[in-house]
Amino acid sequence: EFIEYSRLNSDYEFIFSGVGGQLMQKQNFSSIFPMEDLSVMGIFEILPHIPKLVNRINFTVKKIIEFQPDYIITIDSPDFCFRVIKKLKKYSFFNQVKKIHLIAPSVWAYRENRAQKVAKLYNLLLAILPFEPPYFEKYGLKTKFIGHPIIDDNPTLSEMELLRSSFFKTYQINKDDKIILLTPGSRIGEVKKIFPEFIKAINMLKNNINSFTVVVLVVKKTQKIIEELSQEIQAPFKIVDSSHKKLILSSADFAIAKSGTNSVEISLYKIPQIIAYKINSFTHQIIKRIVKIKYANLLNIIANREIIPELLQDNCNPQKIYDEMLKLINNKKLAQIQIEESQKSLISLGLGKIDNPMKIAVTEIIKL
Repeated sequence: EFIEYSRLNSDYEFIFSGVGGQLMQKQNFSSIFPMEDLSVMGIFEILPHIPKLVNRINFTVKKIIEFQPDYIITIDSPDFCFRVIKKLKKYSFFNQVKKIHLIAPSVWAYRENRAQKVAKLYNLLLAILPFEPPYFEKYGLKTKFIGHPIIDDNPTLSEMELLRSSFFKTYQINKDDKIILLTPGSRIGEVKKIFPEFIKAINMLKNNINSFTVVVLVVKKTQKIIEELSQEIQAPFKIVDSSHKKLILSSADFAIAKSGTNSVEISLYKIPQIIAYKINSFTHQIIKRIVKIKYANLLNIIANREIIPELLQDNCNPQKIYDEMLKLINNKKLAQIQIEESQKSLISLGLGKIDNPMKIAVTEIIKL
């Protein structure tokens, strides 16, 4: 989307190269290696991948030097991106090239001292959370709140009604069925950890809820493992590729989601949900000691209270998932309160106030 807007809203002719996924490559973006190589999370989980990641950092630095860009735009992935930029500092062209980072590191959650280090590496930081700019501006880094990219996907009621009608026809599901959406993640490791818990909870719900169909949202690399594990689901289910995400989000009545951006998107479509997630127990113990925030879900963080139930670590178990889901399904008032309170947090992210985050990002970069 950023690439598309930069070409439509500028007099410059941009040539893009770097590390990007399939959607970026559809915009004639040349990726120097698969972006999936960087999709490793956790502290202990990352250890076996360190040699490959170091190799990717060095390779990226080499390619940037060869490319001699006018702009270096890094997106999220701070452990990778900041190491690349830091290695480039010793080269003569470093001060001439404009360096921009999109999605500020979560210094408000842990390691606040990173803000000063980031300020020494970049000319511009584009933040997606409204409270982030002051953390970096005090160190002289120009920081602009552009809104959360997810808000640009805000659907109209008529769009959702059309998509919902299409969904039931396409997948031949009874229109009276409740649709329970499962989003177990985009990484194989997390799917193996949390999806079996989701399935057991669904099987418990089957005995208490009439006429529902489960829809599992998958990406290409998790499809095989999800298809295997889904054979344990004792209710009607459909496995749907994430390319049909809007269709599913417009049709779901409830959701069990992993913690992350997907849960923000689910709230955008006004779907009552619970968050369930677990990571390596050693990683969790370390995170507990360094993280300063109470909640994992972004909308809960903004509200500073638990709008959306969070079942983390030991609480991410079938019984607790079942209990929370049953409450939401059986209590319409509770579900409606969650929807209304989530909308307030989404407004803080720019919903209804910011036209298009990527358009703002392009404008700010060109102004540099």
